[in-house]
Amino acid sequence: MGDKFRKWLDGFSEILERVMAVIVLIAVVVAIIALWEPFQEFCADRTNPEIFLEFMARILNIVIGIEFFKMLCKPGADTVLEVLMFCIARHMIVHDTSAVENLLTIVGIAVIFVIKKYLHSGWLPGKNRKKGNEE
Repeated sequence: MGDKFRKWLDGFSEILERVMAVIVLIAVVVAIIALWEPFQEFCADRTNPEIFLEFMARILNIVIGIEFFKMLCKPGADTVLEVLMFCIARHMIVHDTSAVENLLTIVGIAVIFVIKKYLHSGWLPGKNRKKGNEE
């Protein structure tokens, strides 16, 4: 009986994930439509760096929302790392950061690339290495 209940909870949680993914998708579409007015403001005063940064912040928020949607639809390490990478990049681009913060941001993104490479290499601790590297 406990096994059936766990399976039911697992199925229910997957349904809730899909519902949340649809809600995120609707929010992303609304945010894209709402970009028209800030885009017009940017075009009217394109020499103002503050308006450009505000517009970029909105775009990056939408991109993060899209990546979050992908993560809900296809959960996995790759999509989680992509969301983290966009969040880190958004912080560096949009906010006024010091040289040390920029360095830490770049190191953080480099670490994410290393992790992605490690995940795709097929080598995991406790498992055999790729053929040809066996001892």
